[in-house]
Amino acid sequence: MSLNFAQKNAVKLVTGPCLILAGAGSGKTKVIVNKIIHLIKCCKHKSKNIAAVTFTNKAAHEMKVRLSKNLNFLEIQEMIISTFHALGLRIIKEEINSLKLNSNFSLFDGKDQEKLLKKFFNGIIKNNRKTIKQLMFAISLWKNQFLSPCQVQSLAQTETEKIFADFYKKYEFYLRDSNMLDFDDLICIPTLLLKNNQTVRNRWQKKISYLLVDEYQDTNNSQYEFIKMITTANSNFTLVGDDDQSIYSWRGAQPQNIFILKKDFPTLKTIKMEHNYRSYGRILKIANSLIANNVHFFEKKLFSKLKYGNLIKIIVGDNEENEAEKIVEKIIYQRSKNCIKYKECAILYRGNHQSRILEKILIKKNIPYNISKTSSFFYRPEIKDLLSYLRIIVNPNDNYAFMRIINTPSRQIGLTTLSKLEKFSILKNKSLFQLSENIEIESFLKKNTVNKIKKFILWIKKITKLSHTNPLYLLNYIISDIKYEEWLIKKLKEKNKIQNSINNVYTFNQWFKSMIKGNDFDKPMNISQIVTRMTLQDLIEKNPKQINDDQVQLMTLHSSKGLEFSLVFMIGMNEGILPSYKSINENKIEEERRLTYVGITRAKKHLFFTYCRKFSQYGQILYTEPSRFLFELPQEDLCWESNFKINKKY
Repeated sequence: MSLNFAQKNAVKLVTGPCLILAGAGSGKTKVIVNKIIHLIKCCKHKSKNIAAVTFTNKAAHEMKVRLSKNLNFLEIQEMIISTFHALGLRIIKEEINSLKLNSNFSLFDGKDQEKLLKKFFNGIIKNNRKTIKQLMFAISLWKNQFLSPCQVQSLAQTETEKIFADFYKKYEFYLRDSNMLDFDDLICIPTLLLKNNQTVRNRWQKKISYLLVDEYQDTNNSQYEFIKMITTANSNFTLVGDDDQSIYSWRGAQPQNIFILKKDFPTLKTIKMEHNYRSYGRILKIANSLIANNVHFFEKKLFSKLKYGNLIKIIVGDNEENEAEKIVEKIIYQRSKNCIKYKECAILYRGNHQSRILEKILIKKNIPYNISKTSSFFYRPEIKDLLSYLRIIVNPNDNYAFMRIINTPSRQIGLTTLSKLEKFSILKNKSLFQLSENIEIESFLKKNTVNKIKKFILWIKKITKLSHTNPLYLLNYIISDIKYEEWLIKKLKEKNKIQNSINNVYTFNQWFKSMIKGNDFDKPMNISQIVTRMTLQDLIEKNPKQINDDQVQLMTLHSSKGLEFSLVFMIGMNEGILPSYKSINENKIEEERRLTYVGITRAKKHLFFTYCRKFSQYGQILYTEPSRFLFELPQEDLCWESNFKINKKY
């Protein structure tokens, strides 16, 4: 594999702390893969002592595939190549004796968390999804700052802060009572353990002699502390990131983690990778000009050895529909003139709502398209149902899974009965499963109802036994025995919905079987490992699916990160859309500028910006100006469609 000068230096620097500032399209995955090979083949590091950490399972899998061309099966199997959260989970499981946790814990996903908090809010705040989202964000922030509920309660000053702190305490009690961990626990718990337990810390610092981290700019406070705890003994690590592509502060990412490295690791060496292999020169020129308006600790400037390319065109629509029509006309023209396939065309936007009018025009013109959505496969009701059956096998005390499946399909156990069970379980400090086995329920439930519950418990024990004796057949048995597909047909009624749901059940079952069997990159898994993997997949994977069909790709700017297209349209380049009004009011323009930079650097050959003079919002017509970012670009490289005079000041 040929490497340029900067890439070679990055690969060969294997002693001490190393930061690689890898610009868009500069081959960072190639460098990480080559560095791992170099560590094993030239530096005599054992594969079992190397850890490569990514943010998605997809990125981890791609790394394994690339490594398989140069390393043997055993070396790849021994190596830790995983997401941050999977590594945190591994530490929790291997060090379970040092933690006050039961080994059969379950993972709590975001949708479950939202439903639980909504239930807590019932009677206090009705149907206020925004408030629940704010509480979810607050809980995540507190955990990543290592603040316990008691500490948060002591710091609370306003009435809202006190209410949120009380719900945090209630939420944590529910998790521990149900033997569950949430997403943030997977980093916070092992980090605190490594901080406070020197024996455990020494063990893991010895186990991981070299750490590599991808997308380092997306780390939050707890992830940075996690990295420090693993590497402080020898400081042998490589962190790969790009401060110009840090676009996730809204979910806790701290781009300043790149800047504080030098303080914590004074011997840090920094290597810049600025050679972009993706985009034409003019595209990189405007990207560099735009991002230069942000404050930088490290200066970086992308360059290309590809052709310079045509002027960047700015399309102006009278309204949103006219803007969409002009975009579609350009796609038809480019497809005819330059033979660009539909799947090589991407339309990028700030918010999902912007896709609606585009869809209307694409349908009208008979142009195939695909919308990349962020909702997970695992959020679909039929998948959550079946996953809950697996969760209750692994952790009978999982109250949330218990409540989901006890009447799915119907076992004629009413809501009043379930409400009584929940209240009594809290009173007795027992899980719903434990309580259902107890003779005490006969004191407050009818005999017929008690028999139904006991029958359900016996059935759970039966499938739990089957999970040990014949795991490959387990999901088949569950689906068949509860007549799940027949229940879906009765419930959904519409033919398309029924077929989609049954297809999803089939896909889920096939994936389950493949994980039981294992493959060239992953060892065979037991039920507990499968439940963990599937829940983590749900929590982490929000990227678009691999593009196979010839369709125009519609997606948000956030979803486009890591992808590339020959032809890119960045739409809604209006002041108030990009940058958004919220970012303007909160003085968060720099992140919006980074988001625009990410969009620009997705383009390989052709780039168009579009905006409209007026658009509708909540039934009102708003007249707007072009985005300030268009005025920060070198005007000699732009071709404005209209005779718009550049005199706007922000």
